[in-house]
Amino acid sequence: MNIRRLLFQIFHSLPLVAWLAVLAFSIFLWLLVFGHHGLYELERLLRTKNDLISQKEDLQKEKIDLNAELENLENPVYLKHLIHKELGFTESDEVIIQLPRSP
Repeated sequence: MNIRRLLFQIFHSLPLVAWLAVLAFSIFLWLLVFGHHGLYELERLLRTKNDLISQKEDLQKEKIDLNAELENLENPVYLKHLIHKELGFTESDEVIIQLPRSP
């Protein structure tokens, strides 16, 4: 039997309601996958959520580090060390020796 004839018989053997149901189901599947709230949109939103969670964890670690730094700034010994290191301040009995830069 010819394939075209078989397809023609199948097409004409099903009632119109069945074809409309198949069409409606096909449209439903299309919208499920590609629609405004489809699977691709869901995947994009999940990726965005994971990125935001990662950023949140990084910011929480940075907050902990900054809080520790803030607590250290209340310590006079650390503050003196920081001023000496970062700003280059010296005590009255210290001498700074600057060596020439090597070429």
